[in-house]
Amino acid sequence: MMKKLFISLAIAILIAASVQAQEAEALLGNASSEYKSGNLENARFNLQQMLQEINQAIGRDILALLPDNLQGMTKVDEEDNVTGVNAGFAGLFVTRNYKTETHDASIEIVSDSPLLGGLNLLLNMPVFIASDPNQKKIKIDGQKALLTKNTGEDGSVNYNVQLAFGSTLFTFNCNGFEDEKDVTGMLDNIPIKDIMAVAQ
Repeated sequence: MMKKLFISLAIAILIAASVQAQEAEALLGNASSEYKSGNLENARFNLQQMLQEINQAIGRDILALLPDNLQGMTKVDEEDNVTGVNAGFAGLFVTRNYKTETHDASIEIVSDSPLLGGLNLLLNMPVFIASDPNQKKIKIDGQKALLTKNTGEDGSVNYNVQLAFGSTLFTFNCNGFEDEKDVTGMLDNIPIKDIMAVAQ
């Protein structure tokens, strides 16, 4: 019973993520063989490798959804990053950076972030009470998010936006923009619901 559940779960994850079949099937086959021979450590290792492949495939799909340009900034191709492992365990980690000479922005998508609990609690309070006057609730593609404005000692302004969905944290940072409307305008060009559908 346990063996069937083990194999069924792995196949379901594999099909749902649509990863490259040959690599993933080989890892699944290895995991099954190791499990049958009683080598649970190697079986787990192969499953973790397969999950890493799946998360990398999901990450590439997310990058394909992200815009190439935001508010005059162009994506930095060589800084696109998709990692199938987050802090030593299977997880999703995706980053994209945008830059001009005077402005920059970044998008980061991380599964199982330790920040999720506090953010969800804050966003789901019936009455939002922020101790920081530069913090407020906003909506991105119909989803609740937390926007924080930070002003440096030199007068430079940074905006940070965090949005939680499921076990995944979406974070947007930008520098060089004074007007909050510029920030929300950029966020309106990011297909959050599509990203959520791929990531979950």
